[in-house]
Amino acid sequence: MSRIDDSRQGYDELHKDQGFSEEPEYYEVVGALVKGKKSVDIGCGYGFIEMYSPETVAVDFSEEALKVAQQNGARQTVKAPAEELPFASDEFEVATSIGVLEHCADQKKAIQEMVRVSKIQILAVHAKLPYGLELVRRPLIKFFGLKDQPIEDPLTMKQIKQLLKDAGSRVIVEGFWNYIDLRWLWKKIPYSLVKWPSHHFVIAIKTPNLERKFLGENER
Repeated sequence: MSRIDDSRQGYDELHKDQGFSEEPEYYEVVGALVKGKKSVDIGCGYGFIEMYSPETVAVDFSEEALKVAQQNGARQTVKAPAEELPFASDEFEVATSIGVLEHCADQKKAIQEMVRVSKIQILAVHAKLPYGLELVRRPLIKFFGLKDQPIEDPLTMKQIKQLLKDAGSRVIVEGFWNYIDLRWLWKKIPYSLVKWPSHHFVIAIKTPNLERKFLGENER
């Protein structure tokens, strides 16, 4: 069984069980950004973006995820892995990938495909923990009885920007999607007590100008 097939099987099981719990406000913002645009949501999961932008094409390699996305309003669903998108080059104005890249079997290929089919890319990517803490993340998840995905390869912001640059896209906006929330250990812990990002957030654009230039600088 390939790494993608193995991941798909595990992902299907997660969606058959209880899926994922998310704060809707984040997806409402992204939905507002893509609403009215020709857009594609790569790794749509439950279709949280499609709740606010139902015309966005919802793509996932999980049949179980697509069933839920349809129930949540997705008008067009496509079953495909992020690494093999069945679309023409430059078919979309905007592509989103929210909490997906860290679960891809081939992150470089997934980014190349995302950039190939779209002009603008919006991503939230699981952040790699600092100080070697990534080594203890999985044992802690197992200890507290939480479920992890079959593939979990978080990235640094530097890695994300390099992957996009290699694919011909430049990051215009960078920030974080959310903080690591220690309240799953103890609900009385204040939110954002620890300022490590849970996910990096970027907006990038496909362009031949991959290096930042001074405002008004002419091409040489």
